[in-house]
Amino acid sequence: MAQKQKVDIIIALCLVLIGITLLVLPLFKITNIYHLMIFIFSAYTILNLIQFIATYKSKDYEGLFSALASLFTLVINIIFTNPSPRTLALILMSWIALMSLAKLKKIDYYHDRNDSMWQIRVFNLLFFILAGILTSINLAYSNDVQIIVIGFFMLVHGILEMFDPIVKTLLAHS
Repeated sequence: MAQKQKVDIIIALCLVLIGITLLVLPLFKITNIYHLMIFIFSAYTILNLIQFIATYKSKDYEGLFSALASLFTLVINIIFTNPSPRTLALILMSWIALMSLAKLKKIDYYHDRNDSMWQIRVFNLLFFILAGILTSINLAYSNDVQIIVIGFFMLVHGILEMFDPIVKTLLAHS
């Protein structure tokens, strides 16, 4: 397994861990959605920046673009100190839109090199957008439900991010 695939799997596992953590937090009565969104976007920015730095030689800029999208969304989230469910949904949808652009750039990268991974990435992008829309729609409930819904979204997103390095590794070994 190449270093890039190892780094990508570790980052995806961190996203899954964030999702699982968010699913458990309401059990401990940690329900401040504002602070949790700051944590999520901060962690996502740092993880993607680490991913970009660790895989810089592969000329994969998706990590950088994702880090910038998360940083932009983090700043927006900091500006709105007490977000309503509608504002929270708009913040999340803006992040999903920016992340979709970064993922679309990666699809274009694979397509230009005639790599069949672009088809898997299109599926991942469509599923990411669908999961994001469904998550944003379901943010109109209490803080507990909001955190659980965002936790499921991060869990699904982490699993989707694992597809790329796993499939690349399987294709390299076949």
